[in-house]
Amino acid sequence: MVRFFSFLFFFATPVLAQPTQNLIVLTTFSESVLNPIVKQFKQQYPESEVRVIVRREESGLRLLQQNNHDIDIIISSSPTFFQPLINSQKLLPLHETTIRKTPQQLSRNVFSFGHTGFGLLWNNNYLNKNKLPIPSRLKDLIKPYYYRHISISSPYRSDTTHLMIENILQQYGWVEGWRLLYQIGGNLASVETSAFSLSEAISRGLIGIGPVVDRYAHTYKKQFSFVDFSYQPQSALLPHYVAMVKNSHHSQFSRDFVSLLLSQECQTKLTIDGQLANNGDISRDEFIKKTFNVASLDYDVIQQRSGLVKHLFEQTISSQLPQLNQVWQLLHSIEASSNKLTKQQHADFLHAKHLASTSPIGVDDLKNKIYHELPLFRDNPQVDYFRQQWRGKMAAQLEQAIALSQKIINGNPALQ
Repeated sequence: MVRFFSFLFFFATPVLAQPTQNLIVLTTFSESVLNPIVKQFKQQYPESEVRVIVRREESGLRLLQQNNHDIDIIISSSPTFFQPLINSQKLLPLHETTIRKTPQQLSRNVFSFGHTGFGLLWNNNYLNKNKLPIPSRLKDLIKPYYYRHISISSPYRSDTTHLMIENILQQYGWVEGWRLLYQIGGNLASVETSAFSLSEAISRGLIGIGPVVDRYAHTYKKQFSFVDFSYQPQSALLPHYVAMVKNSHHSQFSRDFVSLLLSQECQTKLTIDGQLANNGDISRDEFIKKTFNVASLDYDVIQQRSGLVKHLFEQTISSQLPQLNQVWQLLHSIEASSNKLTKQQHADFLHAKHLASTSPIGVDDLKNKIYHELPLFRDNPQVDYFRQQWRGKMAAQLEQAIALSQKIINGNPALQ
């Protein structure tokens, strides 16, 4: 990617070093989230030319690997998006003495601003039509009556969904966290490509419920009276991050744009404060204390296993949905009549349930440094090898669980 007219200066090195009025912002947010900030910035700096590029984390990192990229600023809620740039020293210092450092700051060149939270978005018309209760928390989605009425966006494609998955893994632990995710996976109708497409599907009544971040949820809630949202109790409060990137075409407005983002006015626009409009009887601090787990997620752990978690989700949930649906439908039907099982059938049932809810990567495997900071890119030979291994192992576990479940049902007339 090259700025407009930059080819005219290809041989004029001194000119390339001059600041430009163009400002290019790379973000994992939807463009609509930044539009109000960009509009305000243009009012303050009418001579600036601001362009927003929206990319997923993997695509954004590939773009930033190019020597001739023209990105000035990156904005994301994903800490793992910034870590490779921190490691390779590709970020510029801000040198702003007025900026207050926070515990959630990733490095001296990456600043946190505003917050977002996540929870469940649902379509009341859909739930009423299908006689389904409103879920109060994510764990409710494992209940049999939500079978194929829920969806989730892929953590590989959505950085906020990745943080939701990590919130589960850090809250419940690696083993129980994946057990919960596989049970939810058994009820999934689909894995969407983005949080936007998931929110859109819920608002259109194509699906009933899904976990999303508030910035999407409240957009749809404003548009459709039958769409509602609630924060996940005791979930993490997620900061946004911003940093300036080294390039050959430094914008003269980079620092001004970052300073505006970190100002109190924009902090309010891009924080949980903006979601408190309907909670006039409760203060901001009281709402946050009541709703969220104020302890931050362990970002060192997130960074270390980011690639592992994203690839594992893809290979053991996204790629296994038909098998997950089948096995958990069988297991739920058996569990409903568990008092009619023989001793051997009960043992087979517990074994089938264990197979269907166990990750191919155990706790002890996490100690293997080969999984630490596993590359995000699918075309990496090592990553491709692991992905095939995990997919094959999970498929075998599910096939065995399905066979055991069918054996139980076929061998017990009370279940037929």
